[in-house]
Parts: sequence; C-alpha cells; structure tokens
Amino acid sequence: MAQRLLLGVISGLLVLSAASCQGDDDAATGMTGGTGNAGHGAGAAGKGQGGSMAGRSTGGNAGTAAATGGAGATGGSAGSVAGSGASAGRSGGAGAGAGSGGSSGSSSGRSGASGSGGASAGRGTSGGEGGNDTGSAGVPAGGSPGGSDYDATVLADGPVMYLAMSALSGTEPDLTGHGHDGTYHGGTTTSAELPNGDHAADFAGNPQYVSVPSSAALSIPTTKNLTWEAWLRPDVLQFDEDSSGYVDWMGKCEEYGPTCEWEARMYNMTNSSDRCNRLSAYAFNPSAGLGSGAYWEAGTCGTIKAGSWYHIVGEYTTEETPSGCDDSYPGRIDIWVNGVQWNQASHGDTGCMSQYEVKPEANDSALNIGTMAKDAWFQGSIAKVAIYDVRLSNEKVRAHYQAMTGKAPTGSCQSTCSF
Repeated sequence: MAQRLLLGVISGLLVLSAASCQGDDDAATGMTGGTGNAGHGAGAAGKGQGGSMAGRSTGGNAGTAAATGGAGATGGSAGSVAGSGASAGRSGGAGAGAGSGGSSGSSSGRSGASGSGGASAGRGTSGGEGGNDTGSAGVPAGGSPGGSDYDATVLADGPVMYLAMSALSGTEPDLTGHGHDGTYHGGTTTSAELPNGDHAADFAGNPQYVSVPSSAALSIPTTKNLTWEAWLRPDVLQFDEDSSGYVDWMGKCEEYGPTCEWEARMYNMTNSSDRCNRLSAYAFNPSAGLGSGAYWEAGTCGTIKAGSWYHIVGEYTTEETPSGCDDSYPGRIDIWVNGVQWNQASHGDTGCMSQYEVKPEANDSALNIGTMAKDAWFQGSIAKVAIYDVRLSNEKVRAHYQAMTGKAPTGSCQSTCSF
C-alpha cells in the first residue's frame, strides 16, 4: 500500500507538471500551437478544456427503496416494492408483500432499504409470501411518491449501473441488480432534495466521495458505446479544492496514467481559461494527457446557479465519427444539459475522438463520484447516477429530464448554449 501511495504521489506530480489528463475541447480557439499547452486547464486562455475527475449521484427514494431493500421486504406496511423500478422485474424479483409485507420475497434487495415501497415500481417476478406483485403506493424514508416515477423511467432504459445516491453513508446499492455498488468515504454526507422531492447525498468536498470498483461494463470499448447520466447541484461556483480551475466530479481515471478512461468535469465560474462553469465530457488514452471532449457552456456567465439542479448526460461511441474528423481514430462524444444537446458541428473537431488521437481502452481504474483522482473535490449534490452500455437517444434524454421536473426541456445550443 505504501508503495502504491508513493507511486500515486509521484504520478500525480508528473501529471501536474505535464498538464496530464487535460483536454482541449474547442478546436477553434484552444488548439493554436497544436497539442501543446494552448487552451487547456490552467494553460493559456483558449476556449477548449479537458479534465478527469469524479462526480456523484444523489437521489433514490420513493419506489426505489424496494430495489435496495429486497423483494417482499420485511414489514413493508404499504406494499414494499422489491424490484428495480419499471424494468419489469429485470434485476431480480420485484413485487412486494402487501399489507403486512411478505417475509421472503425474491432476490433483488441487497442492502435493506429504509423505505416502504413506491407506487410505480412496475411488476416484478415473484412477490413476497402472501403479497401481490404490483406493490401499492408507499413513501420510503427520505423520499417521496414521485421518486419511483423517475427511477422507473431510468431503469426501463436498461442501465448497467444505477446509484440513487440516497444512502448517505456505507454502501450505495446498484438498483439494476448488476452489483456495481458504491462505497461512501469521508463520513456521512448531508442530504439535498431533488426537484421531484427525492433526496440524495450532498458532498462537503474533501474527503467525501463514493467509489465503485472497476468493471468492464463501465468502460467504452466493451460495447463501443457508453453513456453516463447524473443530476448535479453545485453548492458553490468556485470550488475550494480545484485542479487548475475545475473539478472532475466523476470519472474512471483514479490514478491518471496508465489506467485513464473517461471523466465528467465542471469549471469554476472564474478560471484562467475563461470557461465560466463549463460542463464537459472527456475520453482519454490510458496514459491520460490531453483528452478529447465535448462541452456545454452558456453564452452568459452566471447562467449556472449555485443551489440549482442540472441534468447532465455524457455519451461516447466508437461506432460513428462526425463528418470532417479523422476516422483513423473513430468515434464521437456528446453532452446534454437539462435536455439540451450541444451542437458538435459548431465546434470543429471538438467532439471527435480524433481531436487528440484517443483510442479508449478498458482498464482497472475505479469509478469515483465526487472526485476523480482525489486531487480536486466537488462541493454539492450528485444524484441518480446511471451508466449505460448503449447510447441514449435525444428523445430518451429529454424524457428523463421531464420525468424529474415535470417540464419539457427548453433552450438551444450552437457555439454557446442557453436554457
């Protein structure tokens, strides 16, 4: 362990000295001078960006408690639902004991959720003893009946990992049943309320984060497609412990090289690269260095507000290459904020894997949420973290935003974006 820590420190110093794990995702202004120092991280002012860090997810509540609590869980007084939301019992038995609760439901629960089911968790495969398989409305501790609707919408689209981020400490169960559970570090977090009334972890910064062990299911090359999704509520717009003006709030790049893969980033309001609260998705070669990315940046600084929730979706594929990009490094990267998709065509080779000659590889880095490499820390809430091994369509991304907020997405995105 001591050797590993020493190697980590040395690696971190080398990374910082070489602007490692950075990327420049604005080809028009951030690439002058090639792939050197221009326009990235704490480097020269350009509009590009790059990064590598970890985010977190919050949420989980009504209707999902059963997914974490075990089918036909003990004492579900209002019909506790054991399955994985509306995924039709896809991740284990769903259906819960009604009334007094079934005592031996099927196997979806892993960590014993604190709630008592939710109305729209969908039909499962075998209810608890004496129970029915639909579950009646109930409200788990810290949740609300509306929570099950959002969770059901997400689970119906087949994520390989879904963390509600509502446990606040200990183990955060993977509601898909695939076993990608998270572990809280740094003590019990506080709780923040989502737009639908669900609650999720609110991180205070260093040293609070959630880690998920490495798995091929969380890597781009496994199916040649990967989508990450989360709800983000920054408590501040200038982070106390940043990395050259930004925080990588989620990512699979814990030690930078040689196991770097991908990350999600948020910039400070004020930074040396003039990227006011830019939100980005990046992909990296295993050695880290400059990453290829996509970004969403408002045309007016101050559009992103502390204490407000934002739905962020990052998407990678190596099966499609945008027009004008070098297909010897096939692939593209896309990002949405609040259901509004960025416009890759307005950004040159930004959004192309070829931007910095990235060929993603699956490695053994943990997936961290709240920090990526434990050298910069997100302050705020990260909720409803989902990973998919497919690309979500624009329609599904917009539907997820509406399921949480009850509102249709509004806004547009060209060279800059708006809500």
